[in-house]
Amino acid sequence: MPPKAAKTVPPKDPKEAEAKKKVEPKAKPKATEEKKRKADEAAEEPAPKEVKVVPPQVEEFEEEQDDVPDKKQKIKAEVTFLGADLTLNAIPCMGNKVLMALNEGGMQYLIAGARANVGLKGGRHMFEVKITEMYHPSEASQSRQNVRGFIRIGFSTSGSSLILGESEESVWFDNNGLFSAGKTKAPKTFTKLNKDQGVAIILNLDEKSPHANTVSIFRDGVRACKPRKLPENLIGKPLFPHVSYRHASLMVNFGKPMTKLPFTCRSVSEAATAHASVTPAPSGKYEMLMPVAFPDEGTFDWLDSFLEANPKYTELSDRKMMEWAVASGLTRPKLGLNASNDKPNYQYGVHSLDDNSLMKVVQSIPSIQPRNFVVMEVKSNLVAEERSQILKRFPGYKKVAHVVMGKPKEAYKHRVHNQILKQKQQKSDSTWRMKKAQQEQKKRILEQQKLMAEKKKEMEEKKKAEAEAKKAEEAKKAKEAKEAKEGEEGEEAAAEATEEPAAEETEAKDAEMKEEEPKAEEPKAEEEDLGDEPPQVELTEEEEKQNFIKGSIPDVSPAVLAKAFASFTVPEKSEGFDEVNYEWQGAAESKEYLRKWVLETKLTTRIEDLQPSNDFKEKYSAWQKAFTELQTKQKAWKSGGKKDGSKEGGAVDIFSVEDINDIGGGEPLYSNFEAEDWAMLQLRYEFFLLQDAFIKDVNDEDRTAIPEAHLAFYYQKYFKKAINTKQFSLSDVPELLNLIKDTVAIDEETKMFTKVLEDAESLDILVKCTEESRKERKRRIDAGDETARLKFLSHNPAPAPVPAAVPPAPAAVGLQKGKGKAMGKGKPMKGMMGKW
Repeated sequence: MPPKAAKTVPPKDPKEAEAKKKVEPKAKPKATEEKKRKADEAAEEPAPKEVKVVPPQVEEFEEEQDDVPDKKQKIKAEVTFLGADLTLNAIPCMGNKVLMALNEGGMQYLIAGARANVGLKGGRHMFEVKITEMYHPSEASQSRQNVRGFIRIGFSTSGSSLILGESEESVWFDNNGLFSAGKTKAPKTFTKLNKDQGVAIILNLDEKSPHANTVSIFRDGVRACKPRKLPENLIGKPLFPHVSYRHASLMVNFGKPMTKLPFTCRSVSEAATAHASVTPAPSGKYEMLMPVAFPDEGTFDWLDSFLEANPKYTELSDRKMMEWAVASGLTRPKLGLNASNDKPNYQYGVHSLDDNSLMKVVQSIPSIQPRNFVVMEVKSNLVAEERSQILKRFPGYKKVAHVVMGKPKEAYKHRVHNQILKQKQQKSDSTWRMKKAQQEQKKRILEQQKLMAEKKKEMEEKKKAEAEAKKAEEAKKAKEAKEAKEGEEGEEAAAEATEEPAAEETEAKDAEMKEEEPKAEEPKAEEEDLGDEPPQVELTEEEEKQNFIKGSIPDVSPAVLAKAFASFTVPEKSEGFDEVNYEWQGAAESKEYLRKWVLETKLTTRIEDLQPSNDFKEKYSAWQKAFTELQTKQKAWKSGGKKDGSKEGGAVDIFSVEDINDIGGGEPLYSNFEAEDWAMLQLRYEFFLLQDAFIKDVNDEDRTAIPEAHLAFYYQKYFKKAINTKQFSLSDVPELLNLIKDTVAIDEETKMFTKVLEDAESLDILVKCTEESRKERKRRIDAGDETARLKFLSHNPAPAPVPAAVPPAPAAVGLQKGKGKAMGKGKPMKGMMGKW
C-alpha cells in the first residue's frame, strides 16, 4: 500500500503570520498542562474525610454522645395516651400510633392535644412524630377567624393545658420552625417541617451531659437546631411527651426509632423506672358526675374547686367549649341575647360554631372516648326530666349526683372570701397605682416649673447686670465729658456733679432691694402620703357574711329561670343514679332549702310567658262598654239642665246611694266628674282587675300578689300600654297608687301589690269611691289647701283651625266613634287611661 501523501498547506502571508504570533500565546504541551492542573486541584482540596451534614443555621458545637448500655430496670407500662390527657376531638387509632381529629360540628376549628402517660425526670430520651396529612377545611377559608393548620411537638407537665402554648408548663417546637418555652416564642429556629419527614424530639435530663436540661429536634436524622435550654420552672419536674395539632394527622412513635440519629438514644418506652413517672390507667367504671346547684349560688365556683382537686375529670359545658375555642386562636366571641354562664349563646362568626352543632357533637363523645366526665348544665341538672335525658348518654358509666345546696362548708366560704379579698385588693392596687402616677406626674411638673423659674430669674439678673454696667459706663463717660468741658469751675459744681450720680445710685440700690424682697410663698396643699407599697385591704363585716360571688352575668338567664324554676327538684337514686352525694347539707335540709328557694324565687321572678285569659278580656270589654254608657248619661244630664228633685252634692250620703245613675231628679252620682275624675275611675278599675286576673291566671297558691317591682311589667302585659305617672305629674307608681288607696295599695312590709276592696265587680263601688275622693279633694281646695289639687295633664294636641280636617281619634274596644269625650269641661280623654 503506497504511503499517504503529505498534506500540503499553502504558504501564508508573512505579515498575517507575524500578526497571529503576537495575538496568540505559545501553546504548551498537552501532557504538561494536564499534570499541572491535577497538582493544583490536589493542593486546593484537603485530604478526604467523613463529615456531618449540618444545616447552615446550626453553629458548630460538641454533639451528643452515644448512650451507654446499662442494666437499670425499664418501665413495664405501655407508653400510650389516656382519655383524660386527650382533648375531646383527638382520636388515637392503630394502637395509639396514629392521632387524628374530629372534623364535624365545629370541632375542626379547635386545637387537638394529646399527652403521653409516661413522664421523664432523668436520663436522655426521644420520641418521634411524622406528619401524615395536612388539610384546610373549605369553611375555614370563608371565616375571618385564625384557624390555620399546624403541629406542635414537645413536653409538658402533668395537669397542664392540653394545648401546647396555653400555659407556662411546656416547651415545644412547631412545624413552622419556631421554638417556645411556655407562652414565650423565640425567633424562627429552623426551616419548616414538611409532610412525611421523620421528626425526633430529644429531652436531655442527664446531669452528666454537657447539654443537660435541654430539648432538641432532628429532621430525617439531621439536627435542625442547637439544643434549647429548659426554663427554670420545668427543671426537676416530670415532663411528658405532648403534641398539639389542627387540620392534620400524625404518626407518633414512642418505641424503637424509625430514623437513624448521629448518636444512639433511648426511646421513651426504654426509660428506666428511676427516670420515669407513669400515670396509672383508671380502673373500674368511668364516672359521670352531675353537680346539682342553684343558679348564682356557687355553682361554677364549686365545680372549679372540685376540678382543682380532681384534674382527671373532663368538664362538659358551654363555658368550657368557649375557653377551648379562645385557646385555639378564635377571637373571644360576643355574648348573644339572653346570655348566661349556663348558655352563653356565643357568636364566633363561623356557622358550624354558632348553630350549636359543637355541643351536639360533644354529647356523642362519651360513647367514643370513655373517661371521667362532669356534666355542667345548671338548669337541666335541676329538672328531673332533663336529668333523665342526660343519663341516657352515658351507658356503662357510674352515675353520681352531687347536690350542692344550702349553707356552704367553711372551706368553701374561705375560698369565696379569698376571691373577694383578691378582687378587692386588685381594685385597690389599681387605684393606688393611678394616684401614685398622678402624684409623680404632678411632682415632675412642679420641678420643671421651678427649674424654668430659676432659669428665668437667672436671665433677668444677667440682663439687669448688663443694664447696670452699661448705665455706669454711660455715667462715667458723661462725667468725664462734663469735667473736660467745665474744667476747673469750682468745687460746688463738682460736688453737685458728684452728688447726682450718688443719689441715682442710691435710688437704684433701693429699687433693687425692693425687687429682691422675698415673696410670701403660697401655702401648699398637703399631698396624701401614699407610701411606697399599695395598702392592704380587709373584708368588711358584710363581705365576711357573703357566701357566694355573684358576677355581672347570671348563671341562668331570667327568661329561662322564670319558665323552669318551678320544676326544680333534688335528684333521687330512682332516676338512675348510682349515688346521690350531698356536699353541704343533708337530704332533708337540702329539700327544705329547695322549697324555700322556689317560694322566694316566685316572689322575685316575672312570669314572662303569662298571657291574659279570656275571662280577663271579657271583663275588660264589658267595663269599657259600661264606662262609655256612664259618660253618655253624664252628657245627657248636663245638656238637659238641672231638674226638680235633684240634690246638691253635699246633701247625699254617697255610700248609701242605691242607684248611681239617679240620686234624685234623674241626676247621676257622677254628674260633676271632670276629666281627672274619669281618669281616676279608670285607674281604680284597671288596677283592681289586674290583681284579680293575675291571681286567677297564675293559679298558684304561692303567688297571690304582684311584687311592686313587677307591677309595670304585668300592667303592660295585660293592658298593652305603660303606666304613665307623668299624666298626674308624679314620679313613680307608689305615688300614683296613693291617689286610689281606697281600692289598691302597696304593702309597706312585703312590697307586694294588694287589693283593698274585696269586691269591685260592680261599677257602683268604684264610682262611689271616685265621687267621695272628688268631694274630699274639693273640700280641701275650698279650705285653701292647694296641695289637694290634681296636676292632671290631658296630653291632647291643640284643636286644628278647621274641625273637619281633624281625623277622629281611634275608639277603644266597645266604644262608638265620636263618643270619646268626657263631659265636665269638655276635655277629651287621651293618654294613660286609654282613648275614650
